[in-house]
Amino acid sequence: MLAFVCCLTAVAQSSAPSPLARAVTLAREKRYTEASQTLQGVAEPATPPQRIAFHRLKAAIASGLNDPAAATAEMRQALALTPTDPGLLLATAVAERQSNHLDAAIEHATAAGANATALALITDIQLSRATDLIANQHYDDAIKILRATPTSAPVGTLLGIAQFARGDSDDAAATLSAAISLDPTSDATHRVLAQIVLQDSTAPNATITTQLCAWNATVCAALRLRTAREAGDPAQLAAATEILEKAPPTDPIASCELARAREWTSNLPAARTAMETCVAADPSPQHHYRLGLIYQRLGLTDLARKEMETRQQLLKGQSDAANTAGTLTKGMH
Repeated sequence: MLAFVCCLTAVAQSSAPSPLARAVTLAREKRYTEASQTLQGVAEPATPPQRIAFHRLKAAIASGLNDPAAATAEMRQALALTPTDPGLLLATAVAERQSNHLDAAIEHATAAGANATALALITDIQLSRATDLIANQHYDDAIKILRATPTSAPVGTLLGIAQFARGDSDDAAATLSAAISLDPTSDATHRVLAQIVLQDSTAPNATITTQLCAWNATVCAALRLRTAREAGDPAQLAAATEILEKAPPTDPIASCELARAREWTSNLPAARTAMETCVAADPSPQHHYRLGLIYQRLGLTDLARKEMETRQQLLKGQSDAANTAGTLTKGMH
């Protein structure tokens, strides 16, 4: 139900005929069908305050009956009586959001003033739009919308996904790192950043490494693995590998990164075992590709060919970035 009940008391306490008071009571009890029937044939009150409350009551009932179009129409009639009232502007924007009149909702929410509720509504609408644009691979449009949206961790997370999908991995990582700085408790932002940086065999910058190490021990070990390889530090590489070995068997990152560690120490049979576990847990195109390369190095050409064919089938009609972006946006909004 929309946030209209706050004004229903004005109707109930007015000198309006009893059907209005009865409808208010029924609406408060969430008996919306009865409330609607009670208002059938009831004339609109005469004074502006009562007329506003009357339309808000009808909007609340329409919302309770899952009729967002009718709720929007009623709220617009109420707003027309006092077009600059912040509360009515925001309530109308909420109704318009639910009836998918998004441009009007943003216009009215913006006019309501820079309050937390209005900003949250605008952000919700823009996130929804950007998510749809990313799903349809319109990354530039999504980025444009998100850059014009008030900054927050969810906005930064979605912006990072769009940048990555467009092919700007470095920009995406920087955007996601900044989003984590805004909200260090955002699990979704850490998860997206980890999935992006772990696709690279090189270590990210120190800030990102510190952020991800504070978030997840397995991801941290995977990043330390890269740092150790780049530094030529076998002791650090062995320490990172040991952490990956001790990770829970249900952790797909551990098996995928353990395969990488085995490759880098030229233990291809062990790399094969770990990578097969990785693919079983997370059959992404990239992981099939990595397994195929291991099979090739082991001389298992038939198995290598099958992995590459599977990868191509998964990528058919999609790019790597688009495929990953679709996965990353799941559950974000």
